[in-house]
Amino acid sequence: MQTAEQYTVDGLFFAQRLSGIQRYSIELMAELDKILAPGELEIAVPPDTETPAYRNLKVVPTGTHRGMAWEQLDFPQYLRASGRRWLCMCNVIPLGPGSGRGIAVVHDVCYRARPDFYTDLRGRLSAAWHRLQYRAIARRAETIVTVSRFSKGELVRYYGVDPARIAVVPNAWQHMQRVQAAEDIFADPPKWPQLRPGAYYFSMANLLKNKNFPWVLRAAKANPDCVFAIAGSGSLAEEAARLGLDHLDNVVYLGYVTDGEAKALMEHCRAFLFPTLYEGFGIPPLEAIACGAPQVLVSDTPCMREVYGSHAGYIDLEHNRGDLQAITPGHNPAGVLARYSWEKSARLLAGLLRGEQP
Repeated sequence: MQTAEQYTVDGLFFAQRLSGIQRYSIELMAELDKILAPGELEIAVPPDTETPAYRNLKVVPTGTHRGMAWEQLDFPQYLRASGRRWLCMCNVIPLGPGSGRGIAVVHDVCYRARPDFYTDLRGRLSAAWHRLQYRAIARRAETIVTVSRFSKGELVRYYGVDPARIAVVPNAWQHMQRVQAAEDIFADPPKWPQLRPGAYYFSMANLLKNKNFPWVLRAAKANPDCVFAIAGSGSLAEEAARLGLDHLDNVVYLGYVTDGEAKALMEHCRAFLFPTLYEGFGIPPLEAIACGAPQVLVSDTPCMREVYGSHAGYIDLEHNRGDLQAITPGHNPAGVLARYSWEKSARLLAGLLRGEQP
């Protein structure tokens, strides 16, 4: 039987901007630290990288590079010298000769499934790199971990991976329990006077095409008596102007919000909106429910149906141009929380590290 002692985690995610993929990796490391014995798993990181203080996981600073250069040069060099396998958490494995084999986490294959999302130069280059990675992972990974049965099916569909090589280790929500809600944003004077508790729709947006920011604007246009609060840094207002939807008085652009502000906004919203076009899991609605959102309205896709079941309301993106009244609310949104936990997911991953079959 294989043991976790043979594996070294690619810890570059500790040096990256925090997003859903990095969150997944960090939370699972914290739970694995509670499950595994001392020295049973180690994490390699670039030099001068800050990491949590673990009790049982060993952190090994190595190499001299940063970013992709570290991941493709220093990390595999360390693996060759130590004779260990890799555990890569973020869609990327080392590609060079002699980089060995291991376990790879692929969160989704959006770059392959929806190339229409990546049309500018940066997007095309990123898509090419990730498709190269997907192909390499399909060939070389002993086990592929993904976050939903939907994404497992996509790996089988696009890359012909034997389903027996794929394990589903889902996302979870308990990290939101550590966040203190910034209730003072509703105090007198409120940070955003247009927002009254229980009387606004809330979404967290960016300009990635799969997040479908334009649908929220169309919903605002179709419901002029409702307030729509949209969090997200960047050029959301500029994109609204490009779409000819910058005249909507019922849209409040919040800009960047802290975790505490996001938690309070989720707790007190009328519903959380998530009209995504493609996800491997789709964690924001789960976070919103964990924060007390009374309702989540998500896109009617196989992935969202798998994750949220009867606990969400579903948006028919093909026909619904913003009619909120046409969406049947979900039943008992908080009921979905029992299905997911970082501890459960970490135990699944620990089993794989110890040689259990997917």
